[in-house]
Amino acid sequence: MTGPALSPGVPFAPSSSEVSWPEAPLPVTSPTGSAAWLLLTDEHPAALGRAVALALALAAAGDDALSLPRDDLDELPAFLAERPVRGVVFLTGAPYAYHDPEAAQELLFAVLEVVARLGPGVRFHLLTQSGGEPGLLSLRGLVRVLAVERPELRASLVDFDARADLGFLVRELRADAPDDDVRWRDEVRYAARPARVPFTAEVPGGPGAYVITGERGPAIARRLAATGATRIVLSGRTPLVLPGVDTVAVPGDIAAPGVAERLIAAATADGVPLRGVVHAAEELADDVETAWRPQVLGACRLHEATADCPPDWWLLVSSPTPPRLPSATAGAWLDAFAAWRRARGLPATTAHWPDFA
Repeated sequence: MTGPALSPGVPFAPSSSEVSWPEAPLPVTSPTGSAAWLLLTDEHPAALGRAVALALALAAAGDDALSLPRDDLDELPAFLAERPVRGVVFLTGAPYAYHDPEAAQELLFAVLEVVARLGPGVRFHLLTQSGGEPGLLSLRGLVRVLAVERPELRASLVDFDARADLGFLVRELRADAPDDDVRWRDEVRYAARPARVPFTAEVPGGPGAYVITGERGPAIARRLAATGATRIVLSGRTPLVLPGVDTVAVPGDIAAPGVAERLIAAATADGVPLRGVVHAAEELADDVETAWRPQVLGACRLHEATADCPPDWWLLVSSPTPPRLPSATAGAWLDAFAAWRRARGLPATTAHWPDFA
């Protein structure tokens, strides 16, 4: 599997972080005897159903599957201390259940409740059937942070498609492979490998309107002005003075209702075509709600506001890895959101920049 194609026409970005997905068959291992697994969920009905199905598949392989209700999570450390468990497995529900950012945050908090109670000596697995939903794929950011902050957990995310036989999940768990981000598609296993992918730069910015959010706005605006932009609209700022360019500032929080619509209306006034959007709004914070608000909810607002006038290109900017948990999960959401848009024929590209001056 290869990563999706990048959006064309981003004239000022030197490179982007992408992920390739080469085939990665499980290593051939000899039987290791029976094992016990602890299966947990956020109690979404589909998650509970998958936990039952996985328990039966593990039993068919000679293993035991244990469970602990979410209300009893405080008993998790004692539960693990009393019995040998090879791994703790968290299963998520149906993709649509996490489409809204608020629901995705609730899932993240549920997973963090489990992680906070895990000690050394047990591996942590996340099993998702994402269907490309950003709310589920944002958990990749959690896995990246855990690799740095809790390496003893050897956390992994395994995403599988709806048609898969759960027998392959049993093989994945029992193999104890080192990969931490895995996809199973049509019974074939792929593992994530990071890569640097250059942007195409053949298409200049040129005449048209551009919308920019975030603190990097003035620097980005100056670069676009140099390409011949007709109009540049910035979110939440006083207007810049750029010779030959109509600059507009629209006050307000990009995540608040109506602000994104005002940005797009200002950009396309008098029939000026919307050429590009740069969504670089972010908030470096220690809590998920604050960090996600400008990046994730702001992107959703812009997506809805451009439904009737999609731009030629859209660049989503986030901090480079390895960041803190809130920004890591927000960045993973943006990566997945860009792929989600491209799968629907809409432009989107992500870039991870520490600074844009």
